[in-house]
Amino acid sequence: MRTSNGQGLNARKQPQQARSQATVDAIFDATIQVLLADGLQRLTTIRVAERAGVSVGTLYQYFPQKQALLFAVL
Repeated sequence: MRTSNGQGLNARKQPQQARSQATVDAIFDATIQVLLADGLQRLTTIRVAERAGVSVGTLYQYFPQKQALLFAVL
């Protein structure tokens, strides 16, 4: 999950435990589901968090912005 491109799209932190990795995996899966169902224009961190079953704050622990999340997924 390590991202580094020099444009502020770095992940905030890396998952250290299995449950943290499971959370990040759920966020990735939810991102893809929202993209497929609603398209890029309607992709929001709120929609992703709801689909993943996590709070928006949890999502932001790992990804500082929507673009960072997209960069990590791609």
